[in-house]
This record gives sequence, C-alpha cells and structure tokens, in this order.
Amino acid sequence: MSTEHDIDALEYGPTPAGAQYEHTDINVAIGYNFAVWLAVAMLMSGGIVYGAFWFFERQQVASDAASQQFPLAAGVEKEPPMPRLQSQPFKDLYLLRQGQHERLDSYGWVDKDAGVVHIPIERAMELTVQRGLPARGGAGMPAGVVQDSAAGRTSAPR
Repeated sequence: MSTEHDIDALEYGPTPAGAQYEHTDINVAIGYNFAVWLAVAMLMSGGIVYGAFWFFERQQVASDAASQQFPLAAGVEKEPPMPRLQSQPFKDLYLLRQGQHERLDSYGWVDKDAGVVHIPIERAMELTVQRGLPARGGAGMPAGVVQDSAAGRTSAPR
C-alpha cells in the first residue's frame, strides 16, 4: 500500500501545508488569465459596436443635413427599369374603366383629316334604331343550310 500511495503523490505532487483548495483541480493563474482576457475581449467588442453606431449616426446626420439643404431632391425616387409590376392593380383597373367610359360617353375626333368622329354609345344606338341595320342582298345568301347530325356537319338544300 505504501508504494501505491507514493505513486499517487508523485503524479499529483504534494499538497502544500495550510492549503485552502484542491491544488490538483485547476491552476488559479490560468483561471485569472482567462478572466482578464475575457474582460479585455468584451471591452474591445463594446468599443467596436460603439464605434460602428457612432459612424452610422454621423452618416445619418450628414444625410439629414443634405436633405434639409435640398428638400425637393430628398423625396425623388427613380422608377425601376421596365417591366414593372402593378403596385395598385385595383386603381389601374379603375383608371382604365374610367377612360373607357369617358370615350364611350363623349364626342371626339378619330381621324380629323378623314372626317371620322366617335359619338356617345347611347346616341349611336338611337341612330341605329332609327336608320336600321344594312341587310345583305339575296346573292350573298348560301344555297343550303348547314345541319349538325351524329355523322358531323352536313349541308342540306333549302
């Protein structure tokens, strides 16, 4: 037994007299060094973050000053290149239908040189009822009647 005890004493070393902690668990100097370097790393990280905020704050102040100097240029946004998506499809549809109704309910020139005009749709329907529709002559009528049957379309004499 005494030989085993001596091997353990050589492996861990002797425990100093009056020791307050287990010297074989951790070296206190390493623990203190880790804590110091951790504190240094935290201070450096805080300094980097503070510096970044300070930098971006100065850029924002400069941008605000420029927009106050030229207020009309601050709100100008360039439109993206074609093709563009509809940002408000219901508004676009409303404007399209409004334009169509204005054209259907008004008088105007289609081709001024040729003397072609457009008239409101209600007036055009009244004129069509008064004047009647043009009819085709007898020569343009087909000689037979087209019928549908189980065998397909067939033509029968009148």
